[in-house]
Order: sequence, then C-alpha cells, then structure tokens
Amino acid sequence: MNKIKLSNLKEFFITLIVSFLIILAIAFVVELELLFRLEKQVNFEELNVENLAKFCTIEELEKQLLKTPDDIILNIRLAKAYEGIDKLDKANDFYKNALKLSSRSNFSLYSYAMFCAKNNMYVFAATLAEELNGNSRKVNFYKAKIYETIADSFSKSKDYPASVKSYQISYKYANSISDSKYFAQIRKKYSDEYVKLADFNMHINETKEAISNLENSIKINKNALANYKLGLIYLHSKPRLAEKYINEAFFDDPYIVNPYVYNSLLQDILLETKVLKQENLANYYNSRLSRFKKKILQTYLYKDELIIENSALVNKKTYFGDSFRYLVFDLKNNTSEDIDSLYIKAELYINGEKYPFEKKIINTQHKLGAYDTLSYQDWKLPNDLKFNNLAQNNDIFVRYFAKKRPQAPWILVKIDFLKI
Repeated sequence: MNKIKLSNLKEFFITLIVSFLIILAIAFVVELELLFRLEKQVNFEELNVENLAKFCTIEELEKQLLKTPDDIILNIRLAKAYEGIDKLDKANDFYKNALKLSSRSNFSLYSYAMFCAKNNMYVFAATLAEELNGNSRKVNFYKAKIYETIADSFSKSKDYPASVKSYQISYKYANSISDSKYFAQIRKKYSDEYVKLADFNMHINETKEAISNLENSIKINKNALANYKLGLIYLHSKPRLAEKYINEAFFDDPYIVNPYVYNSLLQDILLETKVLKQENLANYYNSRLSRFKKKILQTYLYKDELIIENSALVNKKTYFGDSFRYLVFDLKNNTSEDIDSLYIKAELYINGEKYPFEKKIINTQHKLGAYDTLSYQDWKLPNDLKFNNLAQNNDIFVRYFAKKRPQAPWILVKIDFLKI
C-alpha cells in the first residue's frame, strides 16, 4: 500500500514539474513573439526614408490609402514616391498629412524635415528638427542627419558660411550617438567644408579669415589639404612656418603637394641657415630634404624609369578564324619596383576620337626587377575600336602613361604613331 502511495506521489511530482516546464516554454514562446513583433515595429519605423517607396507603384499605394486613409506610413511612402518623380507639391501635401495624422511623431517630423532640407526649406527643416522629442540616440541621429542634409544643400549652392554652421550642428549631434563610423563621416565633411570656406575667403581677399578657417579644419580632423593651403599662404611671408605645414601635408598625402614647390622651399631655407651659420638648423633641414627626396623617389615615376619600345598594332587569329587586333610593346623596367606592381594605360586616337584603356601589367615568367625587360606584352584592344574605314597607311596616335601607386598621377612615358 505504501509502495502504491509512493508511486502515486512520484507521478504527481513528475506531472507537476512537466506542467511547470510546459508553462515556462509557452511563456517563453509568447515573449519571443512579442519581442519579434516589437522588433519588427521598431525596425519598420527606423527604415531609411529613402527606401520607403521602393516596392509599390504610386497607383497601388493610393489604392491602399483609400482603404486606410489614416495610415501614417502609407502617407510617407506616397510622399517619397511623389518626391522621386519631382512632384514636390504632392509630396509636401502627403508629408504634412502624415505629420497631422501622427500628432507630430518623431518619425513623421524626421521624414518631413529631410524633405524640406533637400528642397530649399532650410529654416523650416531646422524648426522641425528641433521639435523632435527626447534626447535618445535615435532622436540625436535624426537631428544629425537633418542638419547634415541642410549642410549638403548649402554646400551644393556654394553657400559655405551657412554649410559650415549646419555641419557644426550635425557634428554636435553625431558626437552624442556612439556611432564612430557616422561621426567620422560628419567630422570629415565638416573639416573639408572649412577648406571650401577658406578658398571662398581667399577669393575675396579675406586672408585672415581663410587662415582661421584652415586652422579650424585641422583642429576638427587631420586634413592634409588644409595644411598644404596654410603652407602656401605663408610661403613668402613665413617660409619656415610654411615648411612646417607643407611637410605635414606631404607625409599625410604626397599627391596633393607640388613637389617642385616643396623642393624649392626646402632648398631656400637650407641656404638661409647656411648663410646665417645656423649649423643645427642646417642639419635639420638637410635631413628633411633627404627624407623628402627619398619619399619622392618611392612615390613618383621618373623619366626613363619605365621604357616602352617596339610598340605596334598587330592582328591575331583565333582557332575559330576570328581576327582580333592587339597593341604590343616591349617594356624595360628601370625602377626598384617589381613590374607587376606598376600601372600602365594607353590612349589611342583614331580619326580624332580618343579611346583610353587600361590593363594590368602581367608577367608570368619571372619578376622584373631593375634593368629587366619584358618582351612582347600584348593587350587585346576593345571591340569598339573602329579600324575598318581607315586606309592602310593611316597613322594611329597612341600615348602611354604609367605610375607607381594607385593614387599617384599618371606620367606620360611614350608617344607613338603606329600603322594599321
């Protein structure tokens, strides 16, 4: 009897535990469903406004709106759709309606403000931005985006004083949202805009203002162009200060600095220190000059460092009998770089039409170091080159360019006249 009671009690506890686990599981599933629905709602609200009108035609959206005229998102989608086809009055009406239906919710305020910021209603856009409620990350992101868009619009119309002020406000809000990538983007735009403002002030002979603009640019973000422009301003009045700024710019981005300007500046300062018998300074600027020349050699392609010889246009036939035209040439690499790391392009001129094309130098046999030759490099020409109507003795004018680094300027290394 006791065994039966014990068995029943055991079954009762097992049933109780199983029931409790089932209830927990159901509660967990319900919670997940609620969280999923909430996440869907949040994600939908945070959709980029620019993507809201992608999936339906205007006619389809308007049919949906007839069924649910109080749908805020539908109004915004229609506004965006009309904005996309430049029917701005219609877009404006739908944005206003969304604002009214939502009792001026943050999302509808943001959507309408972005529209105003893009369409010359800057003061109203800023008013809507400041009406956004709260101090959350999302609200500050909305404000940063609105003021960024206002600044972009001012910049496009070359109103640089206004664009700088708007980027300043966007920068303030972007700094508070813990999004390092977006903040870096705004910081760069803000810094670059000060350079544009400096150019504007230099154009109207406001040199002091331009200097202040460039100094602000450098404070906000490391800016090689701002340093270089400051150096150019001080080039004749304060050459050593000019050298400081140009040196900073050159070692950040050597391609924005005119190497002849910097070389002449260093030579002049070095001569001055020697005349004044400032031995320590002379050694200092001499080391700067040596470092500059070394960097230049690593950066730019010099005359006769890459030699192109025996260039010609030839026809080649495939196994199927098709004929293709190739540009062929020999290369002599006198640089310290492997040939595979160099860049080369050609421009063909046929009957006054320019045909530029670029191919990677490829050598599968061996690496070409200094004073090595790559024979018979051939490039299949694009099919749109029209040779058919040219006489056999027509000259094809071709220019070859090369460079050592992807961001370096192209250097003209060869001009040829080739027969068809």
